[in-house]
Amino acid sequence: MQEKTLTVAEIANIVDGRVVGDETIKICRVSPLDQATEKDISFLNNRKFESQLNTTQAGCVLLSDGFTKELSVTCVMCKDPYLAFALVAQALDQTPPPATQICPTANIHDSVILGDKVKIAPGVVIEKNCQIGSNVCIGANSYIGEGSVLGENTIIYANVSIYHGVIIGSFCILHSGSVIGSDGFGYANDGGNWIKIPQSGGVKISDNVEIGANACVDRGALEDTVISKGVKIDNLCHIAHNVEVGENTAMAAYTGIAGSSKIGKSCTFSGRSSIIGHLNIAAGTHLTAGTLVNKSNETAGIFSSGTGAQDNKTWRKNVARFKQLDEMAKRLRQLEIQISDLQDK
Repeated sequence: MQEKTLTVAEIANIVDGRVVGDETIKICRVSPLDQATEKDISFLNNRKFESQLNTTQAGCVLLSDGFTKELSVTCVMCKDPYLAFALVAQALDQTPPPATQICPTANIHDSVILGDKVKIAPGVVIEKNCQIGSNVCIGANSYIGEGSVLGENTIIYANVSIYHGVIIGSFCILHSGSVIGSDGFGYANDGGNWIKIPQSGGVKISDNVEIGANACVDRGALEDTVISKGVKIDNLCHIAHNVEVGENTAMAAYTGIAGSSKIGKSCTFSGRSSIIGHLNIAAGTHLTAGTLVNKSNETAGIFSSGTGAQDNKTWRKNVARFKQLDEMAKRLRQLEIQISDLQDK
């Protein structure tokens, strides 16, 4: 594969920045400040790494417009160095596509509608009445169920399972092992026996959504599960039936959202966040790692639960004391009453 290169001048144009130094330097990779070479570009977004600017071998560094120190390294001054770094990384990205042509071994039903320049790898199965948009790329051994729709420029990596009646928008990315449209967890109890409730809803995923490896998005019980535009779902997350996730929300690995909860726009959930069913989470909410949410919130904020790691001896003592909290609260209340009585005399 031919190496991609960009001049510093081209990079400045991509990030809407200003060059300080040699704009003809050619860059082909992104790299950390302390590991970069003359063909690499890096960035400074945290002052605690500022000393590395004096020793870095990077060909170019992305810096904030407000940075005023003189440096010997060529720089591109921009509004947000981290965002600029992401844009440059995209421009230089050489991740190979999961397919390069329509393979003869792919099993594609005659009723499937294929757009222009679709690429389908070996072992793919696409059932009847599906619609595959232009420039879609589907990796090896993936499965597309009956009546599903993939929007243009969407990438499906190897071994993805998309059940029947799933609608996926344009410019989406689904990573290996993800499962979209499997049954939600719906059962009725009949004297101890669980009676399955068929999940007759679907899944609707809007444009520019990315779903990580081995993540699962369940189909709705009656209505659709909805993932809105720009949502980013990390590996090993679970979205249960009838959940609605608002635009540009991002969730890290092991996040789980139970059935019928509604998540607002631009929320961020750190790893192992858990949201029980039938809740409403306000737009802009942030959950720190390991947070359990058991009630709805009407306004945005930062929420946490659980405790940080402790040595085992301290943890055991604290657990014992936790079990005594109810009795301690009763005794404290009795003391408050006694003090109040004394003050009244």
